[in-house]
This record gives sequence, C-alpha cells and structure tokens, in this order.
Amino acid sequence: MAESSLRTDTGARAAVWHAACAFWIRAEFVTCVDEFLKVLHDHDTATTALIAWCRCHHPCNAESVAITLLGDETMPADDYDGPLRPRDGETLRRRRVWLHWGDRVLSEAENWYIPERLPPAMRDAVADGLRPYGAVVAALRPKRVTTTVLRTDDIACDRFDDEEILARLARTRGFSPPQAFVLHIHAVMTASGVVLAELREHYRRELLP
Repeated sequence: MAESSLRTDTGARAAVWHAACAFWIRAEFVTCVDEFLKVLHDHDTATTALIAWCRCHHPCNAESVAITLLGDETMPADDYDGPLRPRDGETLRRRRVWLHWGDRVLSEAENWYIPERLPPAMRDAVADGLRPYGAVVAALRPKRVTTTVLRTDDIACDRFDDEEILARLARTRGFSPPQAFVLHIHAVMTASGVVLAELREHYRRELLP
C-alpha cells in the first residue's frame, strides 16, 4: 500500500513538474516573440528590424540579411482585393522570398507590389532579386502599418478566432509547414502617402534565440 502511494505521489509531482516546465517554456516563447515585435515596430522595414535583432541575438552568423528568391510573377488584378488598388497601366506582382541571416532562415515572405510606383532604378533592383524589397526601397523612407499579428502559439491554443485570416493562411502556397513558424504578420508599406506593397510575413522558429 505504501509503495502504491509512493508511485502515486511521484507521478503527481512529475505531472506538476512537467506542467511548470511547459508554462516556463511558453512564457519564454511569448517573451521572445513580443521582444521581436517591439523591434519590428521601431523600424521602418522588416529588413532593418531583422538586422538589428540578429546583430543582438545571432551576432556571429552574418552581417546582413540575404534572400532566396522563390518567385516574382505578374498577377491578375481582377482577382486581387488588397490595399494596393492597381490603376490602369499598373502591373500587380507577387514576390516570394526567404530571408536569411547566414545559414539561418528567419522568415518567408509574400510581397504584393506595383513596380510602376517605384523609381526605375529601384524597379530594376527589385527585378534582379538580389536584395530584400525593404532594402531596395529604403531611400524612399517607407513606413509600415501592421494590420494583423498572429502568433502560431495562439492558433495552437485556440485563442484566435478570425476565420478570414486563418482561411487566408490555409490558402498560402509555397511555404514551410505551419509548425515551422512562430509569428505571422500582415502589413502595408507606404511612402509619401503612396501604397508601395502589401506584406505577408511568416517568421520562423530560427528567428528566436
């Protein structure tokens, strides 16, 4: 009888320990994500925010953010209902990239943009596919307006109930599995009152310390 009580007590203490560890791990996760969101809020582009973040948390991996261009294609404007509102004579394009800090993949992004709203030299630089969009347009002093912040932890714990945004994420193609990410951001980039791009950013676990 005493042995049975001991096993029960040991099992109960183990359960409490595992619950405490899970709570601590989640608290650390939320804190790191919130810290990155503050850095993102303090910078005009995701590129500069990622550089500032990585120089602090991953200083030995690289000096700047690089990209892998997955695609840059013309899209039919009739099927688009986002904030860019293409006008006659403008071309709607979708650019998909991975952003790296050394070998570390930080985020996977889908940028919808209109090249005719950029100076010719910037338009050519975006088309080259060698630099992040934010780095190319930095001289325009762009501003970001974040419209949606969605932690994957919130999705997993059923604390998020915006069906429209969840459905939009479900339709996203060409990205890593959902468990690869810690954060999803939807934002709009403007410069001098002109909407330059709609940004759909998916931040990976490798972003965190």
